[in-house]
Amino acid sequence: MLFSFIFIIAFSRKRVFLSFSEEDALSCFTLDLNDALHDAGITVFKHDHVLQREDHISTSLSGAIEESKIFIIVFSKNYANSRRCLEELERIVNCGKTIGEVVVPVFYHVGPTEVRHQTGEFGISFQRLLNKTSNEVELVLSWRAALRRAASIAGFIILNSR
Repeated sequence: MLFSFIFIIAFSRKRVFLSFSEEDALSCFTLDLNDALHDAGITVFKHDHVLQREDHISTSLSGAIEESKIFIIVFSKNYANSRRCLEELERIVNCGKTIGEVVVPVFYHVGPTEVRHQTGEFGISFQRLLNKTSNEVELVLSWRAALRRAASIAGFIILNSR
């Protein structure tokens, strides 16, 4: 079903920003999704693989987010353990509020409720990041709000497949 959605995107000729956890990037799903988007002739923006998961988003990455019209966010168990992922998410949610782009969440081996309320394995991952950023209360609140907002959007749930 998700891959049929890709062909709808291809007809719109829009740029897609793919947000995913570098830690989970080796999953066949993320690689297959990226390949399917490319094969459909879709321009895909994503973070540079050289970045470490704790790095902040760069100016060029921020620009790519602003230029994109469609966002696919692959929430996985390690997504919330990456400051860069959460900064991407925050920027995506803000772009969606102000410009009206399309945001498509994909819940890969986590449920929307886990993301929305930061529970389960997703919550454990988020807590690991919070332990490193305990003195940035406003930032943490902003991330929680972005997670709640994004997890409330209808998306695709992939629990037991690749």
